[in-house]
Amino acid sequence: MKNLTWNETQKLSDKILSCGLNKLKTLPYCDLANINEKNMGNYLISLDEIPYYIGEAKELKNRLKQQFKLNTSTFYKNYKKLLPIKLLPIDKFKIQFMLTNIGRKEVEEFGIVNLPTKLNRFQLGKRNKYNIADQDGLWNEVQKNAENLLKEGENEILMSDFRPWFDTKVVGLAGLYLVKDKLGKLIYIGESSDIADRIKTHSGQTYFSALRRHIGTDILGFHLQEKSGKKRYFNEKEDQAVTDFLKTCKSTIFPVSFGRYELEEYLIKKYKPLLNRKDNI
Repeated sequence: MKNLTWNETQKLSDKILSCGLNKLKTLPYCDLANINEKNMGNYLISLDEIPYYIGEAKELKNRLKQQFKLNTSTFYKNYKKLLPIKLLPIDKFKIQFMLTNIGRKEVEEFGIVNLPTKLNRFQLGKRNKYNIADQDGLWNEVQKNAENLLKEGENEILMSDFRPWFDTKVVGLAGLYLVKDKLGKLIYIGESSDIADRIKTHSGQTYFSALRRHIGTDILGFHLQEKSGKKRYFNEKEDQAVTDFLKTCKSTIFPVSFGRYELEEYLIKKYKPLLNRKDNI
């Protein structure tokens, strides 16, 4: 099988995810104590061989430890809401996991729709219905070629058309968006399952926007004020100044059907945009 290009991978994303999810759900169950993987990947939590929750993690070992502690478990909290009377203890749930070099968020979204899983409460309906099958080992081939795919994705996104922030042509698709200042310097890289919604958020009030908060504090020198116990907003004059700064910026959007988390992480590590905090080391 020839290595797929970035664009081919995007077109075949459902088929690739079908193969990946088939691999995950056919792996043997394992005990939490035996999981030492610190790399990124996907996991499936089941009860009596019925899938209940699917997730992704940048560090599998730490995420699964959180999931199997009663005070930090997302899936078990949702389980208690679903079946408050006939509760089984958390250790009755079983784990399957796999390492994922590219596409871990999409595997999660794909599994929520196509298994489906009862205990996932977010990212619902983000993928299409699709048959889960091996697909001739397609998943493994794509994982082996992850590094090259990310480099191709980098080339594609950097060739995108950058437009003034408020003239950016937004679409309600999953993907990345890049922001440059008036000097053409890349200052922020973000991802979203709905780019249009995220751009709208950044164009509005600071309370809901990390980008706006970082512009205010790191570039304009403002201090965040507290609201509802969280330091997340500026006063009206400062908020307008943040909006005025955005007017001097240019941005581009880049739809991604497969690999948006990994492409975002790769670009942030390489270009170290001023306003990104995560992965900017």
